[in-house]
Amino acid sequence: MKYKINGFILSTDIHFATRGEEKINFTYQETAALKLFLASENGFVDAQTLEKTVWGERVVTQNSLRKLISAIRLKFGDKESIKNIRNKGYQLTFEVFQENVNKAPIKLSSTILVIPFMVLILSMVSIHYAVSNNSSTPLLPKVSQQTVFESHDYIVDYAKFNDALYVTTRDSKTSKLYKTVNRQNTTLLSANYPGAYRGIEIHSSGRTVMHVVEDSKCKIKIFAKPFEYQIDEIPCNRQNAYPSFDWINKNKFYITFNVNPSDSIKPYTYDIEEKLLQKVTTTNFDSGNGKRFIDAFIKGYGDGMFSMRENNLDEVSLIYFEGDNRKTLLKFRNKPYSIAVSENDLFYVGNNNELLRTTLTDDIHSQELNTSYVLAPQTVKISDPLMLENELYFALGNAAQESILSHSGNFNYSLANTIIDFTYTTKVLSILAITNSGYVVEQLKDGTVFNSTYFDTTLNLRQIAFHKGEVYLAGSSGVYKLVNGKLISISDIKTIKIVSNGQCFIAEAEKGIYQFEAESNSFKLFTEQGVRAFSSEQGCLFVDNLSGYIINEKREKIAKPILVKYLFEHKGKLAHWHYVGEHTHIVDVESGEIIAKLPNRALYKRVISYEDDILYLGQKDVRTSIVKIKLDE
Repeated sequence: MKYKINGFILSTDIHFATRGEEKINFTYQETAALKLFLASENGFVDAQTLEKTVWGERVVTQNSLRKLISAIRLKFGDKESIKNIRNKGYQLTFEVFQENVNKAPIKLSSTILVIPFMVLILSMVSIHYAVSNNSSTPLLPKVSQQTVFESHDYIVDYAKFNDALYVTTRDSKTSKLYKTVNRQNTTLLSANYPGAYRGIEIHSSGRTVMHVVEDSKCKIKIFAKPFEYQIDEIPCNRQNAYPSFDWINKNKFYITFNVNPSDSIKPYTYDIEEKLLQKVTTTNFDSGNGKRFIDAFIKGYGDGMFSMRENNLDEVSLIYFEGDNRKTLLKFRNKPYSIAVSENDLFYVGNNNELLRTTLTDDIHSQELNTSYVLAPQTVKISDPLMLENELYFALGNAAQESILSHSGNFNYSLANTIIDFTYTTKVLSILAITNSGYVVEQLKDGTVFNSTYFDTTLNLRQIAFHKGEVYLAGSSGVYKLVNGKLISISDIKTIKIVSNGQCFIAEAEKGIYQFEAESNSFKLFTEQGVRAFSSEQGCLFVDNLSGYIINEKREKIAKPILVKYLFEHKGKLAHWHYVGEHTHIVDVESGEIIAKLPNRALYKRVISYEDDILYLGQKDVRTSIVKIKLDE
């Protein structure tokens, strides 16, 4: 028996599908979901069954299901292949046929639950799960997990001693050190400064090392017991923002350091009894290309050391150093914070927000890197895996979640990615955000998501416009049209902003204002003296540098602003906005009258009109936790 979806014939194991010479491959989760649909009666599978089958006990949000279905639709190139029936399920359309038998195809369908857009959190299920060219990835193991700490603050670092977990946190104004027993938090230290308490490491004897900023000075404090009875202190410079520690024995520990701010950060040892700081000379930690290493996380292993090294802001690499030998295990697209090392295994977070495990041998330099998943790519950020008293821990959700907020308080849109631009054109709200490996574009109409497109690219894109039913993206890499998840180059101009009201379309660049010409499908220089481009019912507007007037793409004078601040149109009135303390004031351009006061600063200078409301970019409360995980052997 064979299955066909939109002309694609599925393989027997449902790992891939072909249509002529075209081939699409499925991820582990996509294969599991498709098998469930195809095997069920009438093709129907409820949401709970799908989540349980595809992800088991792993930490995902309900929104993962919506993203998984979107990824499958995208691969088959057919949005109608899976339809949703509200509050019931998904309806998959496919054909069943016997090879070499001429029979009319039997059409079946299935359905799955839609998740409200208010709880949108990034799912990484549609990205490729390759770890390295030399690695093989077995199926996911079963895991059990326990949340041991929760907070609305950012988790900076954590360590464990006996039954207590010690956690340093920060918010925008304060720092705290918590002691947590049975999920009950006790505040040990508190400071009115967001970076006061940083890295901590506790030896099995109870000796504790802690990085603090106190009286505007960087210090490494050493305690006889966890944060009691200080016995020593090492000064450090502010360039060494987050030193890493690893205990060798109760009297000695590794520390990443740079004595001079211009030096690379390298591992040192500190002897508590001798009060002696010494550079590690048995291993060559010099950069391969001669650049400075500006940050590093270290964990000793055998006669060598695992280190995450940031090569002069170019990239972070996970490297094993031993003597003059070194082996790069992974190059990161984002900035990870730590690794966990047990007696036989290395644990770390991969590029697609998954938790990975590599079994180690006595000869790491020559071994094949057999990598397996502990957790599949998650919808909530994984960070800081640590091995504490032979148990594996990691932080979950330790990232700022940006939200599009409204002046009225009636609208709120969140995405776990970094939202960088949004626009409201012809009743459609279009949003551009960054993911680990590329970008996501989501569009809403009447408050409901109708388009969600994830795509991988290394291009620099920072602006979005919606013009005559098409999505355009732009930035220092140029201007592109997004068509079926693919980027089509329109222009190589490096833009500051692109704007459209649905009819006109202009781009602001360093050399001036460019106008879009539909006939040539490209941009042409309109004037060299235009800035502050924005859309309006009166056209695509900008400020003429010479006259100071706001003019449109027809060179008609519209108004002369009192101040040339950030401009937009709201309810037919031209307005500019600026910060007043921690607030954002919206001011009528001609009269100077305050139209509205936003309760927060607008992030990334993003403010737009939305019907009778005003939308701006702000931050949502952080929700973080520390999870203890146990693998079923």
